[in-house]
Amino acid sequence: MKNIIKYSLFLFSLVLFAQQESYYTLYQYNMNVINPAFAGTQEGDLITILDRNQWIGLEGAPRTLALSYSRPMKNNVGLGISIVSDKIFIEKQTFAYIDFSYKLQVEEKTTMYLGLKAGGNFYSSDPSNLTTYSNIPDPSQTSISSFNPNIGVGLYAKRDNHWFSFSLPRLFNTKRKDDLAVTAKDRVHTYIGGGSEFSINENFSVKPSLMFRKVKGLPLSTDITNFVSYQNKYDLGLSIRTKAAFSVMLFLTEIYQGFDLGYAYESPTADRFSELGKKTHEILLRIKLGSRPGSKSGPESAQ
Repeated sequence: MKNIIKYSLFLFSLVLFAQQESYYTLYQYNMNVINPAFAGTQEGDLITILDRNQWIGLEGAPRTLALSYSRPMKNNVGLGISIVSDKIFIEKQTFAYIDFSYKLQVEEKTTMYLGLKAGGNFYSSDPSNLTTYSNIPDPSQTSISSFNPNIGVGLYAKRDNHWFSFSLPRLFNTKRKDDLAVTAKDRVHTYIGGGSEFSINENFSVKPSLMFRKVKGLPLSTDITNFVSYQNKYDLGLSIRTKAAFSVMLFLTEIYQGFDLGYAYESPTADRFSELGKKTHEILLRIKLGSRPGSKSGPESAQ
């Protein structure tokens, strides 16, 4: 009975997960994926690789691999690519997009970037191996494979030690398959975030931030995050996702020339998931090419 309850909760969560993009605890270091305007905002080439393993120990649990690359170009233009691979239970999907940004100098200390994403989602599911309890064929138990093109937009602004982000990575709802009664579909996601950096003394600073995420049919999700930074090289942070999870994060800058490393440990706080004791691990590697030593990249630095 206990296992039945566990998997019933897991299947219920699939319905929610299938209708939305993956969450990221270390979103500040992976902004290209959710906001095309971030492409080219840093010095030199920037490569980010993220591996998120959700609910460790549960068979078929979500796993997300994300890869992004961006670089500043001439004439205030930034270019990049972002690829996200999601696997959960019987579903697999890959989001592949080209990112474009244009830089506007609004005031002497205020810079704004406008972004555009273009690409789509390769989606597949194979329910053929699911156990059934009837000899009557289920018409919905058929494999699905599709490609859904889409576009997204974003805005990213920074002034002194403050930053603001607004984005819709996908502008259009797209159904997975028209001829089946499949309720899951790619839904429009809205992200609004911002943060600052405040110096405590010459060595320590704090970096609070907020990220709001809204998907039609689901409650507003809010990430409340704060990092304490030592010499802008060693960042230790805590994050709370409303009615969902609590996270502890660590980010190390310049562990080797041009290499940054991040890690997040996430524990669910919602009653129906916390009882399962399943934790989430997120690892991020960032590679900076062509930037000067010690330079800061990303909204986490509010450069």
